[in-house]
Amino acid sequence: MNDGINSKVMKVNNALLVLETIMRRGPIARNELTGLVGLTQVSVINVTNALLEAGIIVEVGRANSGNQGRRSMVVDINEHAFYCFGMELSVGKLVCGLGDARGRLLQFEEIKFPSRSSAEMLLDKVDELVEEFLKNNQIDKRRILGMGIAVPGPLDVQEGIMINPPNFPGWKNVPIRSMLEERLGFRVCLDKETNLAALAESFYGVSVGYKTSFFMSLFRLGIGGGLVAENNIFHGFCDGAGEVGHMTVESSGRKCGCGNYGCLETMIAEDYLIEQVRHLYKIGMEIERPEDIDGITLEEIFERSSNGDDVCKDVVKQTAVYISIAIGNIVNLFSPEMIVLGGPLPEMSTQLVELVADRIHSKKYPSHCKDIKIVKSVLGPQVYVKGAIALAEKTFLSYVLPENF
Repeated sequence: MNDGINSKVMKVNNALLVLETIMRRGPIARNELTGLVGLTQVSVINVTNALLEAGIIVEVGRANSGNQGRRSMVVDINEHAFYCFGMELSVGKLVCGLGDARGRLLQFEEIKFPSRSSAEMLLDKVDELVEEFLKNNQIDKRRILGMGIAVPGPLDVQEGIMINPPNFPGWKNVPIRSMLEERLGFRVCLDKETNLAALAESFYGVSVGYKTSFFMSLFRLGIGGGLVAENNIFHGFCDGAGEVGHMTVESSGRKCGCGNYGCLETMIAEDYLIEQVRHLYKIGMEIERPEDIDGITLEEIFERSSNGDDVCKDVVKQTAVYISIAIGNIVNLFSPEMIVLGGPLPEMSTQLVELVADRIHSKKYPSHCKDIKIVKSVLGPQVYVKGAIALAEKTFLSYVLPENF
């Protein structure tokens, strides 16, 4: 009996491995696919034939097999095989996207809402958006594989509960997954927004093909992180991994909202950077300064720094130092192949990204620091929704397999 169960599980796992590889690497020749997944050629042919018959993948051509025999079939995911919703929920903002089986966004919409909105009111809006998207794209709800949600922590990923997210007054132990599943009539999963940003880059973005990558979100207020290894999110105990914003980078630094002192997110917060620049301008008697020191913005600070303004450049350099201390800790703990910097700060300042990369690459230990790639996110503001779509695909993909698996 157990042998039968194990055989069934192995068959499903092999089919998922083949399908996921096609989704990530397609279009791909079957002989190349065999080498990537580590299965026998017969197994790959059997799996792909079943997926072709079910319409989950499609044949898109033939490729040279490297010998004189028959040319190898080239296969790819059928973009209409299934669809997934992705949703991002953050302070005052709800973003919804609908993606096809390739992860390509068919529709994307962002709406604002009052910060004191109840969970019920927001879920009503999600229900409306889902119906609107299905109608606009002429998709039957039965073709929806599921929905992924990117939400702020802390949360219980397994139970689908938002525990007590900051800036969401009245939201305590909200079972958002079960509430949405009941309303929408299809499967729902969730994770922290930074974890899903890391997953999005791993599935569709700059870290595709890398076994390990770390995503750091650098916001005007708040810093987060997510680690992906072999396309899997590392959650840690109590889903607490990735809280890079609360690494201490300055032992005598200012107090953070978490109660500790010198956390990364408080030492590079927008208000603090502006405060530092204002102070340095006011005490420097012989420096060229903007006319409205008190009205200077973060965008202006980054722009003036890149143009050679010494005051702004000093502040940006110190910001890079703090970020590099946190990344250095990540490198020592997890040794990812790639660090992806996302959010408003890297978008505003290529110089900041370059300064961080220079500091990490100049570290003497570990010796492979010079080989770690440090890059900007390529998915922009859609990264969280795309990560939510990737999570739904990854979590529910077994439901698209033919019954004979």
